[in-house]
Amino acid sequence: MTKNISSGGFGATLILALLLVFVSVAAGAGLVYLIWNPTQPDEPTVVEGIQRLNELATVKYTTQVLVTEEENAEIFRQPLPEFLTGEKVLLVAVGEVEAGVDLDELGPEDVRVTGNTVYIDLPAARILDSSLDEDKTRVYDRDRGVLKIRGNDDLIEEARRDAEDRMVEAAKDNDIL
Repeated sequence: MTKNISSGGFGATLILALLLVFVSVAAGAGLVYLIWNPTQPDEPTVVEGIQRLNELATVKYTTQVLVTEEENAEIFRQPLPEFLTGEKVLLVAVGEVEAGVDLDELGPEDVRVTGNTVYIDLPAARILDSSLDEDKTRVYDRDRGVLKIRGNDDLIEEARRDAEDRMVEAAKDNDIL
């Protein structure tokens, strides 16, 4: 006597169908929750300041300058030999100088309307900004005297300031105004 047992059948199909419906409803509910309840950032956004620039930059001048700064110690107001206590820094500075018009200087008397034409007397162009490119500016060479153990980092900062001043002068010499 043998019995024929079939696997699956109506019960297994019903369980799979109910499982599919349950997963679909859960996914739909999760999607609706995400749409109607957007996530908020963990940290609040703080506006630290708003600044009206009122500047019209008309020229951006990019330049590279070489700056050498030197320093030497003195004893009794007499300089010591450079090879003993001197220090020299050679800085390769790359940066930009922007020139244009400061629109804050415009007044009501600078704007005239004649028929369908508007005349604006713009103030004289001037240097608006200058900055060094930190990624490209570098100390190319630094020499210290035999007795100079630690270098003077202020010398590098002085070279950076001088480099920015030279960039502005080079821009003016090349008539960017």
